[in-house]
Amino acid sequence: MSRAAALLLTVAVAVAKAAGTAEQPAPSRLAVRFHHLHYRVPDPGALLRRTTADLQGTRTIVQGIGVGVRVGREYVLFERDGSGSSPSRRWEPSAAFDEARRWLTARGITVAPDRFDRTLVARALPAEVLDHIGFATDDVKAASSAIGGRPMAMTTEGARFRTRSGLIVEIVRDADRPDAFWCPMHPDVRSPGEGTCPICKMALVPIPPPRLGEYRLDVAVTPRPAGGASALTFSVYEPNGEKPVANLLDVHERPFHLFILSRDLHTFAHVHPERQPDGAFRVTHDLPPGEYVLLADFLPAGGTSQFIHKAIVTPGYSGPLFESLPDIPVMAGEQVGGGLRIRMEAPSPAARRESVVRFHVADAVTNKPVSDLEPYLGASAHLLIVNRDLTLAMHAHPEGTTTTGPIVAFAPVFPAPGRYKLWVQIQRNGEVITAPFVVEVPGDLQ
Repeated sequence: MSRAAALLLTVAVAVAKAAGTAEQPAPSRLAVRFHHLHYRVPDPGALLRRTTADLQGTRTIVQGIGVGVRVGREYVLFERDGSGSSPSRRWEPSAAFDEARRWLTARGITVAPDRFDRTLVARALPAEVLDHIGFATDDVKAASSAIGGRPMAMTTEGARFRTRSGLIVEIVRDADRPDAFWCPMHPDVRSPGEGTCPICKMALVPIPPPRLGEYRLDVAVTPRPAGGASALTFSVYEPNGEKPVANLLDVHERPFHLFILSRDLHTFAHVHPERQPDGAFRVTHDLPPGEYVLLADFLPAGGTSQFIHKAIVTPGYSGPLFESLPDIPVMAGEQVGGGLRIRMEAPSPAARRESVVRFHVADAVTNKPVSDLEPYLGASAHLLIVNRDLTLAMHAHPEGTTTTGPIVAFAPVFPAPGRYKLWVQIQRNGEVITAPFVVEVPGDLQ
């Protein structure tokens, strides 16, 4: 064969190879997207508040994976320390992401995004242990097959693998669904499916369709012959209509929580009206002649949580009606009652941001801290907070792990500067103890 013929043959083979290559599409690569950072912490519920504020995200429950905060389509999740696998070394989030991306890419898996956004990580988390990093895909089985080897853990939602450097990488099913459930006490805790609120441990309920208007609450007073009232009856109606509400859901073990306060704030009662055959709610409770404000706390089925104020005057009262009253008088920071000595600590209350209010509980005789407090209506304690004219009121519960004492802590958000009266309720030996306190919230600092 001549040199020219050989050259032509070589060119023809090269062209044929090139043509064949062009006709065959490049093999497709599996793709995953960065989904979550998963931390191991002593108390997931308590960490949620701080992390939510730092990330400006939404508290959420990812079914089968964990609880945490969602920012866009990405999550910072928590699990309680002492469960699950253990990382072999301490990982900084961005280093963990880079290691996971290299490890997945080497196995033919494309990672998006290709770089780590440091703003996802809360500044409050440096002390926490990053347990593993998670990625989502439409086909967990294919991704697991591409990775190869035996996963260290496998569930219906995904699989976990350990890299040679010790990093735990989780592959989960990319099944982001719209939130359909929320916590009635913490509406920003949401989930696509059923679950339990990591903060107050209440069962999540379906998110109702949006409704315009407020629920209507009517109250009827049963008079006493000598003046005052012996019972109160409540009827709840749908917004913008006369249709009675068919059902109220249990919140902290009761469908209807009622706080009764006299306008001078001397009288306090936390009672629970019961459903009657006609659908109304009735409670037997003696009230002397006077002015009162009723705070009704309930959750209609298919509706949002309600906290409705109603002012009433019981029969026989002849004084001035709803006149201005002096400011709430200052009270001692320690109260004794029910065999307990309760001391309040509010180190730096502030308006319009989360404050800390703690109650230290000790035996009134021995002064030793107590650790045998009992749950009261599904919570470690209950706290009612009101302002002077009873136009602002909050019904709060401790957040985080259920405690038996000696410290019960709350994180209220006071809506404005001013003086507030508080009633904390705890239970010991089957007895509910109520103690009043006063908090002074200073004005905004200039």
